[in-house]
Amino acid sequence: MLTLPLAQIATLGTEVATHGALRIAEIAGDDVFESMIAVAILIYENYPR
Repeated sequence: MLTLPLAQIATLGTEVATHGALRIAEIAGDDVFESMIAVAILIYENYPR
């Protein structure tokens, strides 16, 4: 069984929260980029030169 001292529980929670926040920011950035590309493709297909 894994045991942690009480002082390390807060540190562990902070590390997990930080990792989660960074991962969400990475995913959100990817979603914004993909949305911009999708809009550009739609405009190009609807209004070719």
